[in-house]
Amino acid sequence: MYRKGHSFYQFSPKNIDFDNYCMLNYTSKLSDTNGENMKEEVISALARGTAFLLAQHCEDGNFEGELSSSTFPSCAYGWIQLARGETPEPALIEWFVENQNADGGWGLDTANISNVEATRFVHLILDQIHQRAPDPSLEKLLVSIPKFAPHLALVKLADAAFDQFDWNALTLSENALPLMKLARQLTKIPFLGSRLKPPRHRLPPVALFNTAMFDALFIAEQHTLVPVFILIELNTAKRPEMIAALVAWLKTHVLSDGSWFRVNYITALSVLALIELQEKWEVDEKIAEFIERGIAWLHKTRNSDGGCREALNLNVWDTALSIIALTEVQAAVPENAELAAKVKSAAQWLVKHQNADGGWAFSGLDDSTLPSDADDTALGTLALIRSRRVDGLTGHQTLDDAIHRGIAWLKTQQSRDGSWSTYQPGQGDVGCVSITAHAIEALLAFRKIDGVDKSDMESEMQRGINWLRRHIHRDGYWRDLWLAKDTYGTACAITALVKAGLKNVAEIQRGVEWLERSQNGDGGWGEDMFGNPTESTVEQTAWSTYALLQVNPENRAAQNGIKFLRKHQREDGSWREQCVGIYWEIIGGYADPIYASVFPILALNQFAQTSA
Repeated sequence: MYRKGHSFYQFSPKNIDFDNYCMLNYTSKLSDTNGENMKEEVISALARGTAFLLAQHCEDGNFEGELSSSTFPSCAYGWIQLARGETPEPALIEWFVENQNADGGWGLDTANISNVEATRFVHLILDQIHQRAPDPSLEKLLVSIPKFAPHLALVKLADAAFDQFDWNALTLSENALPLMKLARQLTKIPFLGSRLKPPRHRLPPVALFNTAMFDALFIAEQHTLVPVFILIELNTAKRPEMIAALVAWLKTHVLSDGSWFRVNYITALSVLALIELQEKWEVDEKIAEFIERGIAWLHKTRNSDGGCREALNLNVWDTALSIIALTEVQAAVPENAELAAKVKSAAQWLVKHQNADGGWAFSGLDDSTLPSDADDTALGTLALIRSRRVDGLTGHQTLDDAIHRGIAWLKTQQSRDGSWSTYQPGQGDVGCVSITAHAIEALLAFRKIDGVDKSDMESEMQRGINWLRRHIHRDGYWRDLWLAKDTYGTACAITALVKAGLKNVAEIQRGVEWLERSQNGDGGWGEDMFGNPTESTVEQTAWSTYALLQVNPENRAAQNGIKFLRKHQREDGSWREQCVGIYWEIIGGYADPIYASVFPILALNQFAQTSA
């Protein structure tokens, strides 16, 4: 996929032109307490990091990191093979063996903190494999796995599929629907919204389907529940009209590439539902085609380590982030032709993969079947605006049209409270700190384009800014929905507010103080998907450092963050990716090597430009 052996001569560590940097705002020489030339070290690290990122440029024009394998999608892949009467291949079994922790359990993701549900799921799959093909080593492994009582409904679903749990006990009673409706109303009350959570040990009744409550669910929840409802209905009430309606929904929501929502676990559940339908119901001949296409797509989520990743890719976000990082560096070295060529190619790829409605989905398809979301649209639009800095792209009509369409989509998707949510406001969605911050940045950048009516977006930006300022936690951080977690939300909020000209507001000072208090002793930052402190990661250190530098280039915590990034850079210019991406808290997160390049590049470049 990637072009290996790429030679980026102008940014090669051996050929880096420090004089050129010195001519372009990189003129001062700062020394740290050890007397070393910190500025030159940062420039060297930035050059090597940029060269590595450019080498990840794909032939199609995009940037795309291979997401890490995780437990739930790997189990789901094995479940499908077992459902088809096959024995999962040795590489998948070996992945489970290699990723077992010393306590006998498995984690949700690359952080690999043992998790009860992940451990139960792996035990179920390995036990079924052993029953089909007895193996002494597998039997020994099974003995080492701790036993836990069933709790999570989605794992109980797998138990039921292998006759180890009662199908009728999976869901709440249909009599619970009025209470569910009441609970949904109560969640709109700010004080209760964060405290009322749907039960995880039971699934909603199948009768939820085709109700207003179902229509108001978050889009990923809808895609998860429909195949689950099919499985339950086929094994319980067997109502023909309900099965027909559920299957019709599933058919109309399959994407052009054969997946559902381009997500492993959702696609796996959909394929499993259709396999069950094929075995227990009268079906048309197209069902077999849906199954085979879905399985073929799932096979693409296999990684070289034998496991499966949750999403096929996040290439829109990866490409947009890469453009943003590269254009920041390109501003200091405008004569670098190869960097400019990569940015142009990536921008053209983004334009090609813009949805018909003007937004972008998280993964690029040519036919707009994957819905647009606000985060990818905000960053995609911002990336295209930034790419106009590159010679040959300014004034390009197709590019400018794509930018205007992206901004128009963003404006229509702002919630009444001023925030932006992931998909449709009010459709099971809530305002998100990082997405709102990215939307504000895109609107700010758009205002600077010549010929744009600068008064047209004042209302949208101000409402977004006001929402951000209101949603700071009393302890001084902003909590995000998608990446880990308080560091990312805080860094994004600070960056947006500073770029909006509000560097001196009280919320920024509180956010800075929180980041300073949260810094680890090694100079980095780290937390898990729930906001609990962990060892430092490159990604969290980079975005925290970048935000602090936006406020004060001489911030001591930020300078320690820069030292951490320098210390942990590999010889080839890369940094080790760690689990900071969050798809779904039940399933876990992912690591993306693109993140481990773009965020350090942004931080190092910010330091190099502002420490003069």
